[in-house]
Amino acid sequence: MATRNKTRTRDPRLGRYDDRRPAPDEAPVEMPVGTPLHRASWREEVAGVSSLNVIAGIWLIISPFVLSYGPLDSMWNPIVFGAIVGVLAAARAAGAYRAAVLSWVNMAIGVWLFISAFWLASTPRAEWSVGISGIVVFILGAWSASATEAALARRDSRRPQV
Repeated sequence: MATRNKTRTRDPRLGRYDDRRPAPDEAPVEMPVGTPLHRASWREEVAGVSSLNVIAGIWLIISPFVLSYGPLDSMWNPIVFGAIVGVLAAARAAGAYRAAVLSWVNMAIGVWLFISAFWLASTPRAEWSVGISGIVVFILGAWSASATEAALARRDSRRPQV
């Protein structure tokens, strides 16, 4: 069986490879942002932001020991909720890209951490650490939850076409 020399070109309208011979005068097609070649970018954004939230969760777990919280500070609050934040963010970064509910839960935990910083902590070190960590967890959770395929398409549709 004889094989013909074919080149694989990507058809931007169909979002798949088109096995055909290009016409001699056909110029290579440049892929505009938002086409199927760029669809992996929202997944990369989710993975990157969720990885930062994993780091925030690890900080929450180790912060009572690194900062030497006082005896009246609630040490278990940042440890438990840091572990939950880390596990949920790791699941999202590892491939649960469409499970935005995990990021919404992390946002709720961020709100709780911010409130509990002033309620359960008795030293300024614990208040600042847990309060700022709560803000960071909330912001990263919101960013991760908003990084969806539809959001990327909306952002791309607003860009001026060159």
